[in-house]
Amino acid sequence: MKRQKQNVEFRYYEMPKGEYVLPKLGDGWILEYGEGMSESDLHFHNYMELGYCYYGDGTVVIEDRKYNYGKDNFTIIPRNVIHTTKSREGHRDKWEFLFIDIDGFVQNEMRDCEMNLDDIAANVNSRGTLKTMRNHPYLCRIVQDIIAECRKDSRYKKTALKGLLYLLVIEILRVNEEREDRVRKVGKMNTYLTDTIEFIGKHYSEDIKVGDLAEIAGLSESHYRRIFEESMNMKPLEYVNMVRIDKACDMISHGDMTMEEIAYKVGYVTLSTFHRNFARYTGMSPLHWKKSGGNQLAEMSITAKKGWEAYGVNR
Repeated sequence: MKRQKQNVEFRYYEMPKGEYVLPKLGDGWILEYGEGMSESDLHFHNYMELGYCYYGDGTVVIEDRKYNYGKDNFTIIPRNVIHTTKSREGHRDKWEFLFIDIDGFVQNEMRDCEMNLDDIAANVNSRGTLKTMRNHPYLCRIVQDIIAECRKDSRYKKTALKGLLYLLVIEILRVNEEREDRVRKVGKMNTYLTDTIEFIGKHYSEDIKVGDLAEIAGLSESHYRRIFEESMNMKPLEYVNMVRIDKACDMISHGDMTMEEIAYKVGYVTLSTFHRNFARYTGMSPLHWKKSGGNQLAEMSITAKKGWEAYGVNR
């Protein structure tokens, strides 16, 4: 398929002298975003953009990632990062925006920080994203407080905004660090699980015990069980049984073996255990499944894949 050509526009804002925040607030931002435009019509700014959605729904495209947005979602988009927002067709959404000179703030106002200033700026500007109030309540509150402070006309406004921006930078650093920790954790999980998933695929007909899988992974049995369940959304032996029934379905569809022979070939010692597990994963007996002309259990594979991908292993 031919990739759609991207149209990119640079939108330049002038920051008021001596300020770090340029607010774009009010009812003028109740719009059908992206009306008459496609998701390939992108733009970028010369300052970081914080956007807050009060109501509405649609999509936000940030570089090569696409997010669905809704009420109380907010975006953090560093300078020079291409993006676009598109409302659900025919609907007007309310957003408000803050453009922030994050680089100037870090260099001028965070000199007492123990971290290298260039490293702070690079980290904060490393990735555009969409967050939710539910998953990031503290960061969301900081964004809300900055917006609220921008509405005030107070002699303390500039000082208050500096304090809030300091909190913003630190919390973005924390969120980014937590994300990197999760990525590293997922990488370790992937390493632990890959060998055992491959082993199950080759030895499903054998008497597989969780202790054997844990030994292959180089973990204690309790640790292995926990990692497997967190990553796959099922217990190790549930996965073994799922693979066995998947293989049994393939044998039923493409051979003329008896059910006893199939049960033995996929690893079940007794026919009753085979029937019980077959019904559990397919909702019917092996004979009923054969008569119904059932296909191989694609849905089971999808379920397992969702469990795997839930922790980003394949991302």
